[in-house]
Parts: sequence; structure tokens; C-alpha cells
Amino acid sequence: MTEAGRTEIRLTAAPPRPFYGAFAWAYDYLIPRPVAAECAGIAATLTRRRVAPDAAMLDAGCGTGRYALELARLGYRVTGLDRSPELLAEARRAAEASAAPAAFVLGDLLALPAARSSYDALLCRGVLNDILEDSGRDAAFRAFAGALRAGGVLLLDVRDWEATATDRSRRAVAEKRVETPRGALTFRTVTRLDADTRALLISETHVLAAGDRETTARYEFAMRCWTREELERAARPGRLHGDRVRAGL
Repeated sequence: MTEAGRTEIRLTAAPPRPFYGAFAWAYDYLIPRPVAAECAGIAATLTRRRVAPDAAMLDAGCGTGRYALELARLGYRVTGLDRSPELLAEARRAAEASAAPAAFVLGDLLALPAARSSYDALLCRGVLNDILEDSGRDAAFRAFAGALRAGGVLLLDVRDWEATATDRSRRAVAEKRVETPRGALTFRTVTRLDADTRALLISETHVLAAGDRETTARYEFAMRCWTREELERAARPGRLHGDRVRAGL
């Protein structure tokens, strides 16, 4: 039961995660990033690997589209892919105001082989930790190999278990409050560690206060970290040679 003027949504281990659904509009408020600087670094990496600025690029798990749009501004022909309609709606709104818009499509990165050998570069940031099973992780790398042209470059980042476990052991609870056009938004996460599976067991809460109305969304889920050895094994079965994979942990 909730008090008058308060709404509570509780979701446990079932999509969509509020960050990707009801609170997709707030993603960039809560997780600001130095996007321009990071994309300049991505462009420099691609140049060193002989991928030109006019190359076709896929941003797999593009979220709100901020990386796809910045890379498009730098000259790449970018397609953003995400399975969240709400995040894609935010990306498309941003694209309408952009001088160099990217294309955005709804889909799952595990279905990428349907677009076989279409891209010179593939970017995957902040996504692979959500794949918990080994079979799904193997499928993701097979999909990457199928989507890339010969000589294409894969750039990705994942959470490293050792560094993440050290950080979350010291800082298991984190909270952030931001002012948004829709009201004051507080985001709180509590993380427990499962060393046996290298998993983060996360409980997160969004609380939006707008006037006399308060909306709360709670969600519990797991993320599984990676090791460098696991990344190397995952890349090996496809056409993803070491000098064409740039991974950040």
C-alpha cells in the first residue's frame, strides 16, 4: 500500500530495468560521461587500426545515443542498436537536434549475424556485464565476428572483477541526487559481491519527487564481471584477432 501522492513500482529480476524503461529519460542525468573526450580516443584508436572516419560503425547497446551521435559528428556512419524502446526514443530525440544524426534501430546484439559483415567497426560499451551465462557471452562474440567486415575493429569495455570487487567492497552503497525538468531525482544502489561467480548483486532505487507527488521504482538484478583471460578466450573462436580487439576493463 502507498500513501496518497506516492507511487511505488517494484521489479525483481524481470525486464525492463527502470534505468532502461520508465527512467530511461534520466539516464544521462544520473550517469554523466566525458563523451566528447572518450569518442576522440575511440577515433584515435580506429585511425591507428586503419579504420577511416567515414567507416560504417555499429554502436551495440547504444542506450541514449550519446556516443553514436558524437561519433557521427566526427564523420563515422553510425547505426545505434538497442533493445530498449525507451532508450531509443531518447536517442532519436537527441538525433533530431543533431547536425550529424546517427540511425537508431531496435534489436538485440545477439541477433547481429543477420547483418553479416556490414561494419568496419563495432562499439560495445557497458553491455556485456549484463550477460550472465557463458553461452550468451560466446554468442555475443560470434555475433560481433559476424557483423564485422574482414579487418574490422571491435572496441568494448567490461567490468574487471578484481578492480570492481575492491571498489564495491569499500563503497557498497552509493546515492546521487539530481535536479531534472521532471523533478528532483534520487538514485541509490546497494551492491553485494558473489565471489564464486564474479557477480554483483545489485538493488537499485529511483525516487522522483515532483511537487507533492513521489514515484519510486525498485529493482534487483545481477551483473557478472569479466577477466582478461575470459575476454581473450571469447574472442578466439571467431575472426576477432587480438590486434583487432580493443578491450577496456
